Amino acid sequence: MILFLTLVLLFLMITIGGERGAVSIMALAGNIIILFFSVILMSAGFPALLLILAAGAGVCYNSLFYQNGNNVKTRAAFLATLFVMLILFIPIFAITWRTGSYGLNELQISEEDFMYYYNTDISINMLHVAVFVSVFSTLGAVIDTALSVTSSVYEVWTHKNSLVEKELTSTGYQVGKEIIGTTVNTLLFAYLGGSILLFSYVQTQKYSLEIILNSRFLFQDVAIMLFGAIACLVAVPVSIKCIIWQIRYINPDKKQLNA
Repeated sequence: MILFLTLVLLFLMITIGGERGAVSIMALAGNIIILFFSVILMSAGFPALLLILAAGAGVCYNSLFYQNGNNVKTRAAFLATLFVMLILFIPIFAITWRTGSYGLNELQISEEDFMYYYNTDISINMLHVAVFVSVFSTLGAVIDTALSVTSSVYEVWTHKNSLVEKELTSTGYQVGKEIIGTTVNTLLFAYLGGSILLFSYVQTQKYSLEIILNSRFLFQDVAIMLFGAIACLVAVPVSIKCIIWQIRYINPDKKQLNA
């Protein structure tokens, strides 16, 4: 059934998306390969924190430049995404470490089949793995937000290059306001929608509200959703600054942005 659904997805992407759909498939395959080797390297003991930087940059490069070409918009979005990931890396690491939300949660530990059939002594720093998961869970949404903002600001400037920096900044924030609501809702339903079965199980077990609110399994899902929303919000002003910098100094048409 997984193979069937995959074939349906590929068929629709090529049929509806045409050449761009085929390019998207190749980019998706490249990202899967990057994540596959990241898991192998992490299992072999390669520092997960270095993998976050290397694999994150690889996914950003593949998603932006391979699909959309090397231009002002993609370069600005690439820089903005990397900046956002670097800005949020320390808070994500600190919060994950401070809350102790890494590793198996209470429900996974309580499963007899899991503890009986699987060896939990895997010699991997679970804190680093949790940070890796949190960062990569936000990456796709940040890339989309950054590219949307940079593309919109750049297109506005190409049609009216007399605009000053303040006006372009205002345009960028207006675009950010339009897309951030749907982005946050997408993240909310993506993470909480996948946890409906978990919440149904918790409800049938009659856990108290105090236990649920202080549980690791709740924090792991909610924290990833909140990290993603915060990252997208931070991506808006960072993307605006990056695209304005690109327009002012690196634009191939050599047009200067008015002060």
